[in-house]
Amino acid sequence: MRTLVILILSLFSSVYAHDLWIEKSENGYVLYYGHKYSSHGGKEVIRYNPDYIQSVQCIDKNGDTVNINVKKEYPLKINENCAITYVHISTGYWTKTPYGTVNKPKNQVDIPINSWLSYESVKRIDFWNKNLEKPFSKKLDIIPINNPFELDEGDKLRLLITFDGKPVKNVAVAYDGKFRGLTDSNGRVNIRIKHKGFQLIEATFKKKINSEKADEIIYTTTLNFEVK
Repeated sequence: MRTLVILILSLFSSVYAHDLWIEKSENGYVLYYGHKYSSHGGKEVIRYNPDYIQSVQCIDKNGDTVNINVKKEYPLKINENCAITYVHISTGYWTKTPYGTVNKPKNQVDIPINSWLSYESVKRIDFWNKNLEKPFSKKLDIIPINNPFELDEGDKLRLLITFDGKPVKNVAVAYDGKFRGLTDSNGRVNIRIKHKGFQLIEATFKKKINSEKADEIIYTTTLNFEVK
């Protein structure tokens, strides 16, 4: 277990170099990338390539999908009133070499050490109902089991982590950029709320692949909500 935790912490230092989050704006929501809400050092907000954006979803209070028209621009803006806002992005292939990490597949670099395909997603919740207790994404998903809007500072939030709609164990979970634990055999983990205001919870999952371009796929997902 100690070796596993060391490997997880190493993974967090590379995967969570930047955070993905959705902030509420006057007209809706805005997607950001950077370090504003985590313990990582660096700029609060970092410009991202809008071509990274794969999909955007808005769900209303009744659980219905809202038809939205968003432009692939920086920053991404969603001008709707959503109960759930979800954005999926991919920064493509990354390869670690003796000279640094480059944004290329391993078959396009000299002396590749390790390579991966990166998928990231973020889900912001602004309204709670029982429909949220089931997987929202077919990939990696963080699901609150108890109502996060009834919590206060010091309370525990119970989470279920799923991949492909099924619970997964030993998934690393972070709160404000700090590693907090691994999911159990039922995909469950508890996170204690440390402060009021904006919440940023992250999970990461690796899947080995047989490809000339990468050794694995790394899925990273983030859950956002606010504690009043």
